[in-house]
Amino acid sequence: MTGSDYVYRIHPAIGFARVGNSDEYSLAPETMAGLDVPGDHTTTGGLPIRLGTESETITSDELRDRNGALKRQAVRFRIFQYPQANAADYPCAGGVEITLGAPVNGKKVADIIWTAHLANKKANSYIFNGDLGIAVYEKAQAAQLKVRNPAEGNDLNNATRLKKLVIDPGPRAIRGTDDRKVCLDKQTAASFGQGAYIKTTNDYPKSFPDDSFAPLYTPVGKIETLGEIETDDKGRLIAVGGYGKACAWYQEDGKPSPLVHGEVSPGVVGDVNENGWFDDSSDGPISAVLVFDDGSTQAVSAAWLVVTPPSFAPQTLNVVSLWDDIYDTWVRKLDLSPEIFGHRFHDSYEPAFEEDIYPIFRAASLQRWNTNLPGRAIEAHDAVGAIKTTDDPGDTILAGLAFIRNPNNERQVSDGAPFMPLAIGDVGKAFLSVTLTQYFFLTQWNNHRFRKTCTQPLGQGEQLDKTAMVNCMGGGFGPGIEMTFVVRDPGLSQADWRKTGAGPFRIRARHFDYDKVQYSQPVLTVGYVPLHPGPDGIMPMPLEPGDASKFMALPWHTDFNACATHNTDPNPRNSTTLYWAWPAQRPVQIHRAEDVYDGKLGPQRYSVRGKGTYSDDLGTAGRFQELIDIVLYWHRIGTVIQGSAIAGKMAYSSLQYLEVESQLDEVEIKPWPMNANKPGE
Repeated sequence: MTGSDYVYRIHPAIGFARVGNSDEYSLAPETMAGLDVPGDHTTTGGLPIRLGTESETITSDELRDRNGALKRQAVRFRIFQYPQANAADYPCAGGVEITLGAPVNGKKVADIIWTAHLANKKANSYIFNGDLGIAVYEKAQAAQLKVRNPAEGNDLNNATRLKKLVIDPGPRAIRGTDDRKVCLDKQTAASFGQGAYIKTTNDYPKSFPDDSFAPLYTPVGKIETLGEIETDDKGRLIAVGGYGKACAWYQEDGKPSPLVHGEVSPGVVGDVNENGWFDDSSDGPISAVLVFDDGSTQAVSAAWLVVTPPSFAPQTLNVVSLWDDIYDTWVRKLDLSPEIFGHRFHDSYEPAFEEDIYPIFRAASLQRWNTNLPGRAIEAHDAVGAIKTTDDPGDTILAGLAFIRNPNNERQVSDGAPFMPLAIGDVGKAFLSVTLTQYFFLTQWNNHRFRKTCTQPLGQGEQLDKTAMVNCMGGGFGPGIEMTFVVRDPGLSQADWRKTGAGPFRIRARHFDYDKVQYSQPVLTVGYVPLHPGPDGIMPMPLEPGDASKFMALPWHTDFNACATHNTDPNPRNSTTLYWAWPAQRPVQIHRAEDVYDGKLGPQRYSVRGKGTYSDDLGTAGRFQELIDIVLYWHRIGTVIQGSAIAGKMAYSSLQYLEVESQLDEVEIKPWPMNANKPGE
């Protein structure tokens, strides 16, 4: 939002909180996974931040609380001021954080009014169609659209469906000067910022699962909150999500709705479309108003919060991150950087090796800690991670682009080894490919048209935007972990950011005047549908709370469990080889820290192991065989972190990324077989 000579923005533009089963939490990382951190020569980025500090990262003994519960991960939202003269630029020169007491245009910031509105719409959404992905929402595919929970009716805008199937606690507001928490639960009254004030209402039509379905099947307790908000001593917002709970309603036979594995009909996969279930992930807008000492106010460009599953390998970088997918959309479809792309990529553009190219190589080398590879392949991955800016591309182990899967080549998307990335792709593609923008950068590198570092570095707030998305998964949107294919829809985003001064990467939010909303009916509607024209007849409807996460798996637990190793889909050659889905967030095979002796690694084990996980079939091993078990025990999974971040008397190598704090060794298990039936070989 503009104010005299400046504009004001919340960063990160999209923040990602993560669930845990503990009341305690750390702050989301503000450094990029697996990459060097300025001033720290021992530990790479991606670690959560210790609550109450600016940048102190946690160690392994802070992943869980004193009772062994997995801590949640909160997002710290900040406000930055930019010169209006540069507001249409990206990067935008400068950027100064505005906190309580800061001078602004001859005034002083006396308070900050924050408002958050999170919701979960998963049960009232369309199914995830594994064959079509985002294409199912195109007009030509309209007949393919099917709804979750069809027994509740097929009209997603029906008030009864909305009331029963949407989890909506309503908005909550808090002052930057408040020393308290405000819960997004059933008991706390809805509230919202109104200029310099906060207005409270008891009339907001909240909806939680047990309002319409009682009794509920609650194997880990009722879903009674989507999290809470608080502020720190500088007036920044700390936003925390839910507890990773899932619950179901009972069928007419008195049994809870079942969890179904595998394809239940063409294009419909049970693991991601479980009818009769809720979970407590969520998303929604974060807004703020600066209040000055003279009583005047200044609105701020809003952000968005997405509450997601945990990342059990926070320092492992994705070859294709969420940033890569969103950045590709903005470069090619939203005119973010005309110097890179007009109607085509410009050969004159020189990407920066350290920012644009090396992270692809580094990600490949790091993911070998979360997967099973033979020794020769490990050496190859290490060699990829060792590529330097001074190396001639043709002389590297990649031989230029010889082993990079070309996203423009339809044949290569069905070819596995030796092309990389060696991971499963999403809709219609057997294997993952880098984005078109990433491939262009690699092509420029191969043609010696690159520079070492960026000549226009991001400002601190813009860096927070990028970091938040880099630490999330992209590429494999089947449907994914944090966000899904909607990030490839230009209609998701505020395309007029230059005109409004909002900055790029912001979600187009529907405005609610909570003081004028009629509370006799549910406030939230079907909301945003990708590629579908909204009220203006052109763009999709702006997003409401719950719209960004509603296309994800329901509940997320079953998809998380299933996405260990798979055959490719499609599988044109009927191959029996197994490949990985999401190894950067959901490790498949790991090395335990406690198995390291004299610096040498012990045998690999499954990340998900122990009681209830054994299978003679490698295609279904490394996961819970009964789906209810992942709902019950997901929080017992260990976390893979760098040796230098492991607490205790034993010193581990910073070159090793090892599993710590697993609670899944109830029974003896066999280590992952290193000599036969290896995935991805």
